[in-house]
Amino acid sequence: MHIGTLAICVFWLFARPAMAATPLDFTDCGSHDLDRQIAACSHIIAEPLFPAETLARAHHYRGLAHENKGDFAAALADYNEAIRLGPEVAIVYFSRGKLYQETQEYDRSIADFNEAIRLDPRLTIAYDWRGVSYYYKGDNDRAVADFDTAIRIDPSYASAYWNRGKARETIHDLKGALADYGEVIQLEPGATRGYAGRAFAHLALGDTELALADAEAMLRLDPGSYGAFKIRGDVYRTKGELDRAIADYDASIKLNPTFAGAFYGRGVAYRMKGDRDRAIADFREAIRLLPYASADSRAELEALGAPEPPADSFKLPPAKNLLDLLK
Repeated sequence: MHIGTLAICVFWLFARPAMAATPLDFTDCGSHDLDRQIAACSHIIAEPLFPAETLARAHHYRGLAHENKGDFAAALADYNEAIRLGPEVAIVYFSRGKLYQETQEYDRSIADFNEAIRLDPRLTIAYDWRGVSYYYKGDNDRAVADFDTAIRIDPSYASAYWNRGKARETIHDLKGALADYGEVIQLEPGATRGYAGRAFAHLALGDTELALADAEAMLRLDPGSYGAFKIRGDVYRTKGELDRAIADYDASIKLNPTFAGAFYGRGVAYRMKGDRDRAIADFREAIRLLPYASADSRAELEALGAPEPPADSFKLPPAKNLLDLLK
């Protein structure tokens, strides 16, 4: 048993018989069972005699559990307290920065990633996630620079290659993106995302047969991948094989009825076939499902002279500022 854990156990047994936390709580606070994790960390937090470092760690782990359960306000409160108790722990700043990124508060996320990197200059994930925040802000040069740094620190870090590939696509460096997605495929031979990225890059370059081969590879790896059917549908649509495209979009939607991208793709295929009513219905559904990232569907409806769906039908609420959630 670790000396620190032994000391805590001795303290629990002899110093305060009525203590809220038990030795098992120190195991369960790092559990993958989120409810158990929250309960155990809460028991530790309820005992003020523990050192600040112990309480900070419990707040951090409880914050992670709250975040994974979708309770962002509770997660932020725990991360804030963890930082107050232990202001020199890089990973907690990273966790809070990641949370801010999820709620589209990119400047706050970058500030936290900056602090995490200051405290631990070799924290690979902080460079990777900071690059993503820069990417979402449209600063692709800084994004690529951060992904480059993450890869220099850890050349086997697949996520950084994937993210750099997306950033390179944005700046029209499609050959660079292809190279990055190839690295992802090498590093994650059983996963589909490298093939997905490479298929889109091939498609953007007009290499439909290579794109089709990557989509087929995805389906061999995961026959139930709704994303793979959508990508193959995009390839068939580009090739002008509209019935095949619609069949793949149908399959994608059957597997995931909330996948806005498949509704958009199918809408384009119906519009190309001259089926205006079905095209409009699909574009409207794409907007309803993903109202804050549907510029293409809105443009299609405008070109067809059709109104957008009413705002009260939207599937997703607007992203909220985390600080507002705490009020």
